[in-house]
Amino acid sequence: MVIEFAARHFHAPDNIREYAEKEVGKFKKYNDRATQCQIILEHEHNDHTAEISLSVPGNRFFAKAVTKNMIKSIDNAVEKTMHQLKKHMDVLHNHR
Repeated sequence: MVIEFAARHFHAPDNIREYAEKEVGKFKKYNDRATQCQIILEHEHNDHTAEISLSVPGNRFFAKAVTKNMIKSIDNAVEKTMHQLKKHMDVLHNHR
C-alpha cells in the first residue's frame, strides 16, 4: 500500500508522521488489497484535523476528524475509516 502524507499550515514532527503511518497500516488486516492511503493533517487556530482517504479496488473510503489534539484526530479518522472498511468487507462476504 502506498501511503501519502501531507501536513497543511504546519510542519508535522516525525513522531506524528510515524504514528499516522503505523495506524493506517492496520487497514491491511481487513483488506490486503488496499492500494493507496492519503493522510492529510491540518492545524488551524486550535483545531487539529486529520483526513484519511483509502483506496481499494472498486471503492474509496474517506474520513475526517477534528479535535484539539492531533493524535486524537488521527485515531478518530482511522476508526471512522476502519468502520467503513469493515462494513464494506461484510457486505462483500455476506452477499456473494
